[in-house]
Amino acid sequence: MTKATPKPRLKLTNPAYVVGESVLVQLCGAMMEIEDPDGDVRALLPLLDGNRTVEDIALAFRQQRQDSAFDVPAAIAQLDEECLLEDACASTQLDAYELERWKRNLGFFETYASLERNKFTMQERLRDSKVGLLGLGGVGSQVAFSLMGLGVRDLKVVDFDKVELSNLNRQILYTEADIGKKKVGLALRRLHDYYPGASVTGVERMLTSPADIEEVIGDRDFVFCAVDRPKMHIVRWVNDACVRAHVPFVGGGIETQRSLLYMIIPGVTGCMACWQRANASDERTLAVREQMALLHTTESGIGPDLAAFGPMVSALTTLMVTEFVRFVTRICEPIAAGRLVEMQFNDLVTRQAEHWQRFADCPVCQDVASAAAA
Repeated sequence: MTKATPKPRLKLTNPAYVVGESVLVQLCGAMMEIEDPDGDVRALLPLLDGNRTVEDIALAFRQQRQDSAFDVPAAIAQLDEECLLEDACASTQLDAYELERWKRNLGFFETYASLERNKFTMQERLRDSKVGLLGLGGVGSQVAFSLMGLGVRDLKVVDFDKVELSNLNRQILYTEADIGKKKVGLALRRLHDYYPGASVTGVERMLTSPADIEEVIGDRDFVFCAVDRPKMHIVRWVNDACVRAHVPFVGGGIETQRSLLYMIIPGVTGCMACWQRANASDERTLAVREQMALLHTTESGIGPDLAAFGPMVSALTTLMVTEFVRFVTRICEPIAAGRLVEMQFNDLVTRQAEHWQRFADCPVCQDVASAAAA
């Protein structure tokens, strides 16, 4: 099918105001000033209403300002470079319900749109993603609601646990009436109520090996790792399973006063094995890690996790879901791909804590082709 000729429209998210001989365009947290002593820009703006092609706009402009040497196509190209225009003819597969339900999402994606970049396509990519969510605790329950709010239509959740009273400071899927009940069934009902059009399936299962994980995520396009037991093992299992299945994943956790985030894209970034290798500075570091892994095998010798502060969990959820959106919609590059990113409670600033490269001879990911979005 031949693509329709774009019809430029000044974005509603970037309103323009005439002030004297200048045009002020509202940006995100800033104002762009376009000097316009001859009035050419002021004459052009009303023509950017989405009803004309660039050629038609140039013709209409010439009829109004026959003596002007203003280059209309060049001006439109410059406005498009500044991300101020969208194509009023951009096609979409979204139906009327979806257009209204995700209206505010589309308003956000409009800020990233251009004459060649379709805001509807960004929402469609979210809708059509097959997402796996491992864990329905503090992070997982908030991720699940966020994914439904984004419009993800195919979600598979995995957990085996029951609701406890101490969960309720952060696990927003549940209430006190749910204490003692299995999380998966509760989550399916709540998520269906929130977004009836989504297909949310549940797997009630304890994950005990990479094979377990690969079995439940093999048909997924993207995975959220929100499980933390058994410590020192579960993340490696998720890594091995996702690398074998060529599925990108994002994970993280709370370390008392900081939220931690990382993302691994098989075939693009290094995997967990690359990470461990890149940050093992000496034999003593490796020995300590191995000893910690041994202790955590039975959960003995290590104190319990008592700090899971709700706002820090929410901050981590925001970071994780935002990485997913960046990756799937391609509006910008993920910030945590091949990096450990931290956010400290004291200042809420994101920083790179560690980074790693992909090792060509990594025993886990050396033969893996790219899983990046095509």
